[in-house]
Amino acid sequence: MELDRTIVQCSKGACYETVWFPLVSFKAIRLGNRRFQKCPVHQRWELARMVPEEEWTEEVIAEAAKHHDSNIV
Repeated sequence: MELDRTIVQCSKGACYETVWFPLVSFKAIRLGNRRFQKCPVHQRWELARMVPEEEWTEEVIAEAAKHHDSNIV
C-alpha cells in the first residue's frame, strides 16, 4: 500500500518527507498544526510543520526527497 507523503520542516530548518494525516498521528505527538516527531536529518525529536505547497521550491523538493522518516507499517 502506497501512502501519500508530504514535505515537512523541522524546527532546525531541515526538510524531509513524511506521511501526514489530518487529525491523526501514528508516530508523533500532535501540537496544534505542528507535530513533535523524530527528524531523520538530525536523528532527534523536534517540532515539525507541514510545508504548504506554495512554498515547495525545487530546492525544498530536492532536499526533502533525500530524507524520509520511518514508515508506519
